[in-house]
Amino acid sequence: MKTPYEIFKNKPELLENPEVKKLVSEYEEVCDTLIDLQQVSEMSKEKYLQILVREIRESISMELNCDLEAERFGESERVNFKKATENLRDYINDYCRDHKIYL
Repeated sequence: MKTPYEIFKNKPELLENPEVKKLVSEYEEVCDTLIDLQQVSEMSKEKYLQILVREIRESISMELNCDLEAERFGESERVNFKKATENLRDYINDYCRDHKIYL
């Protein structure tokens, strides 16, 4: 974003005009609001990423526990980690698309 001084660099005397001063003031308020919104958006993405990481960690823990139980009880059907990894990849891709997170 350009500053008002950059915008009026060829005619700085216009910055002394009361209406231009008012316009500059409003422009600065809009810029501040835009920056605040961008920060909120980034914080929101951080929150979504924290949720995603927590869900991934819980999912991995669940799969490992299921495999451990299958091994302990001698079950022939163990966790298919290849399939679990593919499902996790697909979940991450869908989640990021839904929340407009671009990795």
